[in-house]
Amino acid sequence: MHLREQVLWSRLDDLVGELIININPIEKLPNGEGYQPNCEEQHSIFWALYHAIKASHLNTLDVALSIQHRFGGELKRENVGWRDFTSLSLFADDVERVLRDLYGELDNEAIDRGRRAVFGIVEEFTKYLRKDLCQEHRNAETVDYMCGIGVPEGHGIHGSDHRRGLCAANELEIRARAVRANPAAFSKYTVGFVNKLFANWRSLAEPQGAPDEF
Repeated sequence: MHLREQVLWSRLDDLVGELIININPIEKLPNGEGYQPNCEEQHSIFWALYHAIKASHLNTLDVALSIQHRFGGELKRENVGWRDFTSLSLFADDVERVLRDLYGELDNEAIDRGRRAVFGIVEEFTKYLRKDLCQEHRNAETVDYMCGIGVPEGHGIHGSDHRRGLCAANELEIRARAVRANPAAFSKYTVGFVNKLFANWRSLAEPQGAPDEF
């Protein structure tokens, strides 16, 4: 179990580092050597996620289960809207892969709870530390709602929902063009989301036009 915790530590730390890019400017030591200060946001998010998973029911499962119920590498989760391809969602997918790899495929409910906890923690942190990531996801949810995804049964789309959806789509397009212009400044998850947008939204390839439904 100790080895499993160490592997969780290492893999989770890597994933958080790929989501929260260290943008601290290079500083110099007294001897003139340059270095980049650690990213405190990275560490805070990693620390919260690691301890949440360690304290969960997953950590009570027998280590042998990961071998007896081996994860094949492919998630079975169905993607139904743009919110399932945002930076935060793609990150949560990778964390879920780690959980299934380390804890096995036996207790899917525990895995799902773990994934939801991970997503909720990261979403709350980015609301204050990396607002662009949180806003990207919220804009995707708003566009989905405009397209009828996530609308409660018995409810319809109103004019205000459509207007919010168009504004959210416009913000996503602005972000997509900024990321495409300088991908090195953004995480691999954000680049992946933007690539998906460019591949499916005519408005990103043409001067005008509304985003296609998912």
